[in-house]
Amino acid sequence: MQMLVNRVCGREARGVRMGGSVNGDARTVLGRMLVGLMVLGMAWGCSSEVSSGPTGGTAETSAKRKRRRSDVLDTLIEMSQPETLVIRTRRETVVSLLNDWVEMGGESFEVVEPVNAEYTGRLEKDRVERIKSPRFAIRDVTHIRDAQWYAKIGKAIVAGSKGDRERVGRLFYYVTRNIVLRTDDETKLPLAPFGIAMLGEGNARDRAWLFVNLLRQLRIDAVVLQVDEPSSGLLVGVLLDGGICLYDPALGLPIFAKKAEATSGVTGRAATWAEVTRNPKLFAVLATAKDSPYPFAGKSLSDVRVSLVGASSFWAPRMRRLQLALTGEQDLLLWDPLESSEIVPQGGLARVVAGGFDKEKIAIWDYPERRRDGNASFNTQQLQTFALRQRAFESPIPVERVIANDAGDIQLQLATKGQFRHRMSRNRQLLGEWKTSVTTFLKIRMWRDVPPLPKQIGFVGRREQAAVKAMMPTRVRLVHEEAADDAAFWAAVCQYEQGEVESAADALKEYMARSGLHEWESGAVWLEGLWRAELGQVARAVEILESITDEDPHWAGAQVLLGRWKPVARNSVKPAARPAPKSKDSQRGDGDADTR
Repeated sequence: MQMLVNRVCGREARGVRMGGSVNGDARTVLGRMLVGLMVLGMAWGCSSEVSSGPTGGTAETSAKRKRRRSDVLDTLIEMSQPETLVIRTRRETVVSLLNDWVEMGGESFEVVEPVNAEYTGRLEKDRVERIKSPRFAIRDVTHIRDAQWYAKIGKAIVAGSKGDRERVGRLFYYVTRNIVLRTDDETKLPLAPFGIAMLGEGNARDRAWLFVNLLRQLRIDAVVLQVDEPSSGLLVGVLLDGGICLYDPALGLPIFAKKAEATSGVTGRAATWAEVTRNPKLFAVLATAKDSPYPFAGKSLSDVRVSLVGASSFWAPRMRRLQLALTGEQDLLLWDPLESSEIVPQGGLARVVAGGFDKEKIAIWDYPERRRDGNASFNTQQLQTFALRQRAFESPIPVERVIANDAGDIQLQLATKGQFRHRMSRNRQLLGEWKTSVTTFLKIRMWRDVPPLPKQIGFVGRREQAAVKAMMPTRVRLVHEEAADDAAFWAAVCQYEQGEVESAADALKEYMARSGLHEWESGAVWLEGLWRAELGQVARAVEILESITDEDPHWAGAQVLLGRWKPVARNSVKPAARPAPKSKDSQRGDGDADTR
């Protein structure tokens, strides 16, 4: 500590104030916003009187207005980017500009289009009114942000895929890697997909919701299939090649086709409903006990509740205006109506019916809209819970000044708010910027005990680190400890995404072995088991999954994989008459002998 005092006193006690710089991407976004707002201001200032020349100046003025309106639209899309909205721009501002954009096109809010019967027969009155409203609202801005986010994720995850089946599989496992499974009791706080993914945890319905939304941006249709007896169950049915491919978000696995290899826990081909009908054992083998059959076992398609997944913004006429105004470069799906029309010859409902479902039995899943309603109206307790859940994103909270008096007493002056680099890195990770994210996550881990200090301090040894940490307020310490725990787990996921499977599995093993918080223990054990099997270390994978208790939400999925992998593990261990002598040069322990 005396060394720290000497450094402070020797180089001005007032310290060095940390300054933030704006990177190139941020300058680009802010610049485009400024241009768009200037264009909008010019549009507001235009006179309604138009001068006409010999050749017709009116047409030229109309073209200019059209360009201005297009520029404003580009700006609104920029302001709604997942890296920008809420962080640099306000939802209320975007809502106001969206409605101004409508008026710039000469359209009136007095004209209210009737809502198609496909909605009125399936939705409650208040939700029908939400679709009908001609004005944009806060929820629409979130919808635009999310659509861009889904599109970017999809592009990053499915790059290089050879067909739709592979694309779907990649997105499913992306969701299960990034959304650690929690129970319903642990997920009572109503969150929307963006928040669910950022925080990295959710229940089976949350996984299904995100999965279907990602598929939609790839123009791949999917529905939610549910049963209540003998126990509740949920599947996502993806409409591919004339079949209904089945994925179980609670198991974190597809329903494996008969020919799928036993070790294909990560890449096994999903069975279709037709295949399961011909071979009921595909469902039967998913039972976790003799007296606990798989919920869908013995069910026909007519026994299952079929639900479309969507929200009011997807179906609103106001979103149609925006969709039709987008250029080819803006490859977003903002409007996906259920009804068929001249614009969309085969609407969403017709496409699902063509997949083999009875139109009259198709409902609209109420979970997404219900959760969004709850998310928009947090009570005081929920706001406090949400603040605690996301406080780690504030990391790091830097020390701006280190103040020492003549007696050698030291005080730390902390920044009034954090730099939110952890939040930015998590968002980048989800968007596929894994290399950059790993670099920041490593820094977040380094700042667990001591956050960024003024440059004048220089290197701080371990003894001094303990002293500095002791001076931190409790909240600041918790922010950095929780962020470091997140970073350790998420960095391993980033390594996997980059193809470094063994390094990722080893990182999770290290995560479990280190001291401190282990909030991601459940997900870490599950993923390490999957990745060890992918590496061919089946016996080690079995050992890991056997450690999962029946209180863990991943237990059911582990039982399915253990049923497939245990025979493979047994066959891979050949009996020997006597133990083979170890090589003097071997660096393997006994625990590695069965994983070669």
